[in-house]
Amino acid sequence: MQISQWRNGDRRERPRVRMQLKLAVVYHQHKGRATPPTYHGSTYDICMSGLSMVIDRSIFHEGDVTVLLALPHLRAGAPQKIITSTAEITYAIHSSKLKAFKIGMAFLKFKGNGKELLKAAIVHELRKVAVTGMQDPGCRSRTDWPRDSEPLS
Repeated sequence: MQISQWRNGDRRERPRVRMQLKLAVVYHQHKGRATPPTYHGSTYDICMSGLSMVIDRSIFHEGDVTVLLALPHLRAGAPQKIITSTAEITYAIHSSKLKAFKIGMAFLKFKGNGKELLKAAIVHELRKVAVTGMQDPGCRSRTDWPRDSEPLS
């Protein structure tokens, strides 16, 4: 078991999956201000409560942002599904290992059936990689590991 060196270093309540999904981060427009840019990147890992993304610059912003996630095609010829979510940026660090910034976000709410689509994509990925894509959340985590005999809630 791997234990975080930081006290309460991992506060995620759900298992995370290493998935590289394309995403865009859109800042909300405020009256009287210039239109903020949209940033594009990819996820490093994701779970039902949030994600971390990798990008070439720090985009830390206080307040809510809109996150657009492009899900992988489930079958050839199927249209690509886009999930729209409101999220809060929780951290921004530079990773010398990744040679980029790693940005953490917590999902606040999903538009439409986005939550169900994300859950389906995560379950599909977990089945594909046979649960080996998850990181060990550490001994302080309240994570419930998926079990074959129990349905995911």
